[in-house]
Amino acid sequence: MRPAVRRFSIAFILLPLLTACAHSSVGSKSEPAETSAAKLNMQLGIAYMQQGNFDVALDKLNKALERDERLPEAHNAIALLYEGTSRPSLAERHFQRAIELDSNYTLAKLNYAQFLCTHGQPAAGEDRFLAIASSPPEGSTETAAKAYTGAAVCALATDRRRADNYLRQALALKPDAGGALYQMANLYYADGDYLKARAFLQRYHAQAGYTPESLWLGISIEDKLGGSPLRQEYTQILLSKFADSDVARRLKSK
Repeated sequence: MRPAVRRFSIAFILLPLLTACAHSSVGSKSEPAETSAAKLNMQLGIAYMQQGNFDVALDKLNKALERDERLPEAHNAIALLYEGTSRPSLAERHFQRAIELDSNYTLAKLNYAQFLCTHGQPAAGEDRFLAIASSPPEGSTETAAKAYTGAAVCALATDRRRADNYLRQALALKPDAGGALYQMANLYYADGDYLKARAFLQRYHAQAGYTPESLWLGISIEDKLGGSPLRQEYTQILLSKFADSDVARRLKSK
């Protein structure tokens, strides 16, 4: 039976990082055959993850690590799979191993920080995000913005003002940072400032497009504002583009 998959709370955590893993070279003349085979199995595992075929993905990723246990990208990918299928102890072990194998592996560091935030250690996750933000690889403003966004999500549980500050730092570095824009919309919705929430969500949609969750947030905002053509637009997009999503089913049941 396929395990239930928990939704990841920050958009950048899953697919972009898996895609980056999948771009690892395969079959290089200078690498051992076992490493090439490991990378091929890793790519297949990631592809199956993206298709939602988690049992086969797990098999391929385990085979990758059997071929080359020192492949940090494979540890990162299988950690994401274990996290998403509610096996946190295995996820943490593989995140830690990925970072142990490559101390400069920023993708795994971001994922592990997010893991800590969502598994009872928000302060530890926040500290890890801030460490990445303060010293991003090659001075990358995009990575720093992502790290500040992650720190904001960690901080939300205890300090709304600190979360707001982190998101503003993210947007100061990268004004079109989709994750930060979306979290700002969520934050202002929770505060009851629906006009600001609408404005940030519209900026998010302009930069990142639509997701079922962003459309649900948009519908919720417009309901609070008394309904508008935007609510109808969001509803139509949700029911046409994401008809099979849990969010669409939730809307139909209202």
